[in-house]
Amino acid sequence: MYNGKKIMIVDDSDTVRFQVKMILDNLGVRLMEAANEIGMLNGIEEYGSCVDLVIMDLTLKNENGFDLIKKLKDNQKYKDIPVLILTEHVEPGNVLQAKGLGVSGYLRKPVQKDDLLSRVKVILGNA
Repeated sequence: MYNGKKIMIVDDSDTVRFQVKMILDNLGVRLMEAANEIGMLNGIEEYGSCVDLVIMDLTLKNENGFDLIKKLKDNQKYKDIPVLILTEHVEPGNVLQAKGLGVSGYLRKPVQKDDLLSRVKVILGNA
């Protein structure tokens, strides 16, 4: 059902990226990883608008996730790529800021398998 879809996981934690990959592995999607802004932007540039979803943390080493989302959404080539935030920071102000940037979802860490799967399926079903 989701064969051919590409998901980029952006988190500076190897453990979190591994957990997300294990959860999504059975969907038949192609999973790519990045630990920082450069990795994310280079990966998206390599795959271009063929990336169907970015799952990312808000707090990366020396980087602000909101700034990265803004860079993505400000780029005409990538502005329509859905972003799903996966973070420990679920304060109402962060959720509102994320919605203002047009993110497709906001999930709390530690990642819950059923929550992540259902959200990803909804997003990919609309992609």
